[in-house]
Amino acid sequence: MMRASGRFLILLLIAAFLTALTACDDYPKDPGGTLERLRGGIVRAGHVENPPWAMREDGHMRGSEVELVERFAASLDATVEWSDLSGHQALRALKEQNLDIVVGGFVQSDPWSAEVGFTRPYIPGTKHVMAVPNGENAWLVALERFLKGQAPRNSTGAAQP
Repeated sequence: MMRASGRFLILLLIAAFLTALTACDDYPKDPGGTLERLRGGIVRAGHVENPPWAMREDGHMRGSEVELVERFAASLDATVEWSDLSGHQALRALKEQNLDIVVGGFVQSDPWSAEVGFTRPYIPGTKHVMAVPNGENAWLVALERFLKGQAPRNSTGAAQP
């Protein structure tokens, strides 16, 4: 027969396990609530001028990553508002969480990787990434899930750089 202290220990462990389990309901989390704010809202986007990934032509944003961001926003029932900020200004605004995403042909080894979050490479065989605010993990995971299998394609159907 189990002693009372043994039963108490087992009940205590079960209670601790159940408490820990309920604390894990919403991972990954966004401390700034980015993903929730963007659902049905406005994605604030910036770019680094880098054809064919992202460029401004005749006052409109163009490029393969621009198209991906637009499609991703649509999947969230959101619209994209492209900032006039470009280059280092856009990345600084992203770091300060004044933008939600910056595109423009980044690779994993980019020096900004210490300042902002990067997606996993999304084009097979490359180190190509997009930039998001550091720590907004639910936003990052949602973007990575969308990008999986969404590599930009050229007219022959092959992944393009």
